[in-house]
Amino acid sequence: MRKTTRLLICLLLVLAMPAAAMGLPMIGVEGAVGVWWTSPSGNLKTGSDNDFLDMEDDFSFSRETELFGRLKVDMPLLIPNAYVMANPLKWSERTSRAIRFGGKRFLKSSEAEFNLNQYDFGLFYAIPFLQTATLDRFNVDAGLNLRFIDAETSVSQGVLSEAESMSIVIPQVYLGAQFQPVERFSVEAEARGLTYKSDSSYSLLGRVKATAFGPVFVSGGYRYDDYDIDKSGFMMDFNFSGPFVETGLSF
Repeated sequence: MRKTTRLLICLLLVLAMPAAAMGLPMIGVEGAVGVWWTSPSGNLKTGSDNDFLDMEDDFSFSRETELFGRLKVDMPLLIPNAYVMANPLKWSERTSRAIRFGGKRFLKSSEAEFNLNQYDFGLFYAIPFLQTATLDRFNVDAGLNLRFIDAETSVSQGVLSEAESMSIVIPQVYLGAQFQPVERFSVEAEARGLTYKSDSSYSLLGRVKATAFGPVFVSGGYRYDDYDIDKSGFMMDFNFSGPFVETGLSF
């Protein structure tokens, strides 16, 4: 049920594009839905525990298939361009060993679940005259991104259960680049990141995109996300990475 809801939200983003593009002149709109095969690596710890728990060795989390959606709008004149991306993630496994979580002791094969909902909202500008100077073959974008993170980890064993959650908005620097050597093919890269005091978050993405027919395109690439965050004693030091494919519309 949850994956169906996520897919419907992603599809609504894309279905809203034609009306937006037709109603507003001089505006470019691109939207896509895709599948990300992502694997976790790293640790997390609650304020009640002394030791970190490994996401692979302790929680047995491994590669999952998740949906995502994105919408990019290029505005005219001095109005900033906008970027929205939704990427909910979920892992659910049984622990491979006895663990201590949230100050409670859980036996081997306890039920563990990790949810990480990620939402990006960015505003950016293209570097002036670069695209014109390169005959529409190369472009670089720069701006600011707000990443909203809603994370929750829970462990349960019979009537015994414990959960820790974190909700935080992280401001990030956004950089994007697009290289189009021929009309129907392009190579793109995106980077988002920020380090402040002891907290850091980074996201790197590369894709190869080809036009299929009309406004429809297909693309594939690789994405890497890294977090090192401590909020109210709940510490997350892990990364997610893996290949993805997507299809969408560009007007």
